[in-house]
Amino acid sequence: MCHFDYRLFDMKDYFGYAGKTCVLTGASSGMGKATAKLLVEMGAEVYALSRSEPDAEGIKLWIPTDVGDRASIDKAFARLPRRIDRFFGIAGVSGVVNTYEETFIIDFVANKYITETHLENRVADGGAIAYMSSSSGVRWARPDLIGEYKAIVDADGWDATVRVIVELDQSDNMGIMAYMLAKRAMNYYASKKAADFARRDIRVNFVMPCSTSTQFVSGFLSVMGQDDSNFRNSIGNGKDYARPEAMAKAIVYLNSDFAEYVSGLGLVVDYGMEAATLCGQIQDMLGMNLI
Repeated sequence: MCHFDYRLFDMKDYFGYAGKTCVLTGASSGMGKATAKLLVEMGAEVYALSRSEPDAEGIKLWIPTDVGDRASIDKAFARLPRRIDRFFGIAGVSGVVNTYEETFIIDFVANKYITETHLENRVADGGAIAYMSSSSGVRWARPDLIGEYKAIVDADGWDATVRVIVELDQSDNMGIMAYMLAKRAMNYYASKKAADFARRDIRVNFVMPCSTSTQFVSGFLSVMGQDDSNFRNSIGNGKDYARPEAMAKAIVYLNSDFAEYVSGLGLVVDYGMEAATLCGQIQDMLGMNLI
């Protein structure tokens, strides 16, 4: 059987990543690692920010970074190129082994701080920003839910945002209780920033993944004391866990030239689970009143 190496051909760069400066957080595992690998294959210059070194080949520069630490973020961005073409905010935690405050900082405050402190003046006109959120925050736009986190989103700066988070915490400092609220806040924030950045032709979008085969799922199940097979059966759409590569493809698409007129979109990647829930075909996994 004849094998063709398509890299020998002059393939058109439809996605527009060749030579582009791409910065991503959470690059050492799961969805971040899969995204970094895909970007390298597309010819991007990838700058990876993560606690541990990614094992993906071809990364331009790895910068040890703790997104839960403002000083660490600032040090990392001091080493990055002045012009950034694409930013991917992927780092996150489930809250299983983190406090409420830590979870909220990593899953929301870090992205907010990076965007307002480092991206607003460095993402090139015509560039793009995308965040990895969660389908746990899929109904973020409900008016009765916005009131739960609007003060956090509207707070000015890192310290003020953290103060509001601490004041609103009624979970006995349980990190896992912060996860869903932080993701809703992230979705609301990204939607607001889409309008702000549109004036400079910079697109802002976010992905809302379903349960994916990462350390998140195993950590969650261990805390909940839930059997893996029972959890799979309760997913309700007849599919197994998604692969990290599926979410990587989604976020790479949103930040690509193929999505040139897509901004302010929260892309639900769950093989139809939310649609089936809204139609009453499967049980509501979030345990919420849909009306």
